[in-house]
Amino acid sequence: METTNTSGITFEIDFLKVYRVSGNKKRKSSFQKLEMKSTYTYKMPSKIYNSHSVYLVYVLPKFVLGSKEKLKLQELNGRRKIVLKTTMNKK
Repeated sequence: METTNTSGITFEIDFLKVYRVSGNKKRKSSFQKLEMKSTYTYKMPSKIYNSHSVYLVYVLPKFVLGSKEKLKLQELNGRRKIVLKTTMNKK
């Protein structure tokens, strides 16, 4: 994965999490958000400096990708976060 910081401020990474989401948020009784643990990470940075890009590898167990899968990168001691949504290509 590649991430670029264009905010003008150094982004200090607190965590990177992937969630499996199923159900309907409107009906909370059927909504589930389960965290997936990585099996391997490589070159996970602690900071992304302004105007810099970083490459990292985040390996997860094999699973079928759903339309609501999200990747969340949270800032350490801050409020900023990056949420990447996935899309499926239909052929």
